[in-house]
Amino acid sequence: MEPPIISDILTALPVSHTEAHLHPLVELLSQISIVSSTFIGYIGVAIMLYGTVIAFIHFVHGCIFGGLRVSRVRIELGKHLALGLEFLVGKDIIESIVYPTWDDLGKLGAIIVLRTVVTIFLSRELKDVEEEIKVEKGEVELERLKQAK
Repeated sequence: MEPPIISDILTALPVSHTEAHLHPLVELLSQISIVSSTFIGYIGVAIMLYGTVIAFIHFVHGCIFGGLRVSRVRIELGKHLALGLEFLVGKDIIESIVYPTWDDLGKLGAIIVLRTVVTIFLSRELKDVEEEIKVEKGEVELERLKQAK
């Protein structure tokens, strides 16, 4: 006689009344999570595309009409990219909760680390650019005061 396999033993056990009723609820929550994560991912991409278009419009406007401020374009683009990346990280977290495999969790960890690093560098870059703008404005104000005297 062969020893019983664990899966045979588990399938032979009676399913409780509560577990039978929870299965449809779990399926519903899984479907809602999948739809939600997809929607959240699209929101992140839309934010990044919107920011790219706005930054491009500011760039073209500055080139055509003069007064191009690259720092303004960089701030506009950087803020939208960072926000979009946050939405994409949220999407990945939801997906890994619904279908947690070790492979997916490893990929999720790598993606979160990469996106977090990119977000940190974008934030630092934005702070540097904002400081440059403050310095430029201060110098412009100083020159205006000198000319007024």
